[in-house]
Amino acid sequence: MNIIQRVIQTKCSMAALIARLTLGLVMFPHGAQKALGWYGGYGYTGTMGFFTGMMHIPAALAFLAIMAAESVAN
Repeated sequence: MNIIQRVIQTKCSMAALIARLTLGLVMFPHGAQKALGWYGGYGYTGTMGFFTGMMHIPAALAFLAIMAAESVAN
């Protein structure tokens, strides 16, 4: 088996399923705050303004951070 197959292979186990579901439930509110404005967040516009205005992060990197937070949550 080559190295790529070994890295991306998964095993069907109940423990892995429970861990993934739990992580998804924990991470969803974080992404929803940043991208959607749910759970007391500022939404996409507010988060982008904070990243670019207050933290001086380039807009492209701020966009990637917001999308990463949302994609991890889903």
